Amino acid sequence: MTRPHPVGLLDPATHTWLTRHALPGALLHEVGPLAGGFTNDMAVLTVHRPEAAGAERYVLRRHRPCGSRFPRNTCAVEIAVLGRAAARSVPVTAVVAADPQGHATGRPTLLYRFVEGIPLSQVLADGPAGGEARSLGRSVGSALARIGRVRLPRPGAFGDSSLAPAPDGAAPLGDLAGFVDHCLATTAPGGPLSGTDSAVMRTLARRGPQALAAVSGERSLVHGDFNPKNVLVRRCAGQWAVAAVLDWELAFSGSQLFDVGNMLRFAREYPRAFTTGFVDGFRGGNGRLPADWPRLSRTLDLFALADILTAPPDPAYFARARAVLRRSAADWH
Repeated sequence: MTRPHPVGLLDPATHTWLTRHALPGALLHEVGPLAGGFTNDMAVLTVHRPEAAGAERYVLRRHRPCGSRFPRNTCAVEIAVLGRAAARSVPVTAVVAADPQGHATGRPTLLYRFVEGIPLSQVLADGPAGGEARSLGRSVGSALARIGRVRLPRPGAFGDSSLAPAPDGAAPLGDLAGFVDHCLATTAPGGPLSGTDSAVMRTLARRGPQALAAVSGERSLVHGDFNPKNVLVRRCAGQWAVAAVLDWELAFSGSQLFDVGNMLRFAREYPRAFTTGFVDGFRGGNGRLPADWPRLSRTLDLFALADILTAPPDPAYFARARAVLRRSAADWH
């Protein structure tokens, strides 16, 4: 999180919505941008209430116009996921107020309670050793297994706040080769991806039907972006615990191997004990890992990898993702 700024940096419409409707009677003291989101604008608010002894903090999330290749949940669907599904299983942020259509603020907006914790990405970057890394991984794997215990009526994307995918709806991620072709076709001219890398991606995508067939019919709650930047952790009684799982805008009903592949995408950068602990924690929570789960999860993660490589958020992340693509290609031979 960067240094806070005066509340005057909020646009008037959002300021009015916050002070009159979302947090009536509260005094906004500071607002600062919150790092980590690639697709939305995030800010942390410091608020004072006359009747409260100390300051309160909230997170304001404002949706940017959606140019994503993935189906993204509306504010109403995300509120339902947080309130009725995910919260049964893992800690999540509590929604305080919402402007789902953007009628008051100009674009869809959610206000959450701020959760104290450290991004898992930061803890992993610090290089936790042996037992600490294993404990951390076990907590994260166990949390993911608990998410998967939420069963939906059928696989598919969430069409509305009922969280019941349409009976005849197509799987949100059901055609890997087609998705890869679409990503490559919509890449900006002169983009960073080489012709060789594009060919490798198409070759890997041809394994998609087999992987998708292996998980066909699974109907667990899937986070859709379960990676270290979206998991907050903290110490409890000397042990690592998950404080909150953030950003459920890509959630759908399907196979948890999507989330396994997402979390382990950059596993070679993490302590090996973390990965071992993650797998142990997931299995210990009755998470399903078929015999060929490493290859299946890597294949399913190609959906996200194709999106990253053809529309990278920054050069450093692109380089990391390309290294994963090339290792995956080598593993197939």
